[in-house]
Amino acid sequence: MKTKTVLIVLLCLSACVYAQDSKLYKYYPDFIKDESLSGFMDVNGKIIIPAGKYADIFTDEFDKIAFVSIRGRQGIYAIDRNEQILFQVYNYEVFPDKITNGLFRIIENDKMGFANMDGQIVIKPQYKFVYPFQKNGYAIFCENGIWTKLDNEHLVLKGKWGAIDRKGTVIISPVYDGGSENYLKKDGKRYRLNSAGELILK
Repeated sequence: MKTKTVLIVLLCLSACVYAQDSKLYKYYPDFIKDESLSGFMDVNGKIIIPAGKYADIFTDEFDKIAFVSIRGRQGIYAIDRNEQILFQVYNYEVFPDKITNGLFRIIENDKMGFANMDGQIVIKPQYKFVYPFQKNGYAIFCENGIWTKLDNEHLVLKGKWGAIDRKGTVIISPVYDGGSENYLKKDGKRYRLNSAGELILK
């Protein structure tokens, strides 16, 4: 009797979990023949977005937004559950930007900003270039730089570099000659940003 009761409870719990799971999951009709051909289905296996509708899908579990490539358009885009395009996502090599501190970079009118996985723009696109947020909670950005392409890699030359916090507040004014993910450079010296937002000579 106890075994039967436990089994019924487990089945009920399982059913509740499935009932609450509203995510969509990436599926492949034939992964061996074409691993790029994919779509989305719900937890019960019902196809919601047919395979091949998008040129490529980069999101395995579609909760609020998904990253996709759209046929006839360059770049990677974030869509919502109604398949509305929210914004263009910065390409990290050939993939969507990496998510750091819950944020990823987006592009609008050749400027960069940040959005979150709820599909909300957190920092509006306003920088010529900005690196991802680091563990210290800050991101280094470039103002008025010039894009160029060297050795098949896009780089930003000239411009002035500074740093922002996760609210988009400028904590280090853009007066530095160069920058990377972890430091600012001026007069040949490199300065690292610590967790208190202070610059330390490297």
